[in-house]
Amino acid sequence: MSQDLMRLRTFLDETVERGEQRLPPEPRLSEEIGVSRGRLRTLLRKLEEEGAIWRHVGKGTFVGPRNHANLSAAAVPYSMDDLLQARIVLEPQLASVAAMHSTPDDIALMDACLAEMQLSTSMLQWKRLDERLHHAIANATHNPLLLMLYDTLRAQTQVTYDRRIEEVLNSDSRPKQSSQNEHGEVVEAIRNHDPVAAENAMRSHLKTVKALLFGLR
Repeated sequence: MSQDLMRLRTFLDETVERGEQRLPPEPRLSEEIGVSRGRLRTLLRKLEEEGAIWRHVGKGTFVGPRNHANLSAAAVPYSMDDLLQARIVLEPQLASVAAMHSTPDDIALMDACLAEMQLSTSMLQWKRLDERLHHAIANATHNPLLLMLYDTLRAQTQVTYDRRIEEVLNSDSRPKQSSQNEHGEVVEAIRNHDPVAAENAMRSHLKTVKALLFGLR
């Protein structure tokens, strides 16, 4: 990973740490990162493809996945349990489709995420890498509608999910190795183009996460 991209990722993490979501305008951001405007646009496109940022014409660039459906404004109330259950329904299917349609580039991105997660030194960094990995799996379906569903659902869980991770796992600690192993099993099944194994591995992983964070089965 280039030093320019590393600096930009660090800036995103610091933005979230401050409780902010909107990035500064490109002229200021290019100065902060120390790159040209053209180079910055290339880096931003890469992060947008990963689902790490999204852009709203006329309003700016924001950290996190795009909230396509704006479910937070919906009239029907929902709980965190509802959202986690929705993840358990949706994401195993995404992993299954990814196993059928992933490319070598998709697998390389997943492997890079796993490697960086293994070396992460903070909970904040690990959470961002976790988001990037799950988004990479959704993107590997190469189905824009499925990716839109994933991004919409992830946008709804982000604030409460992140807060709960910090409550359960100390912000200066790393998640248990078992979570890393589960991620590895999902990626390996996708690499082997085994949709059944990918679906089962992702479902098992999300159920473990749900039990760990909320004690819900």
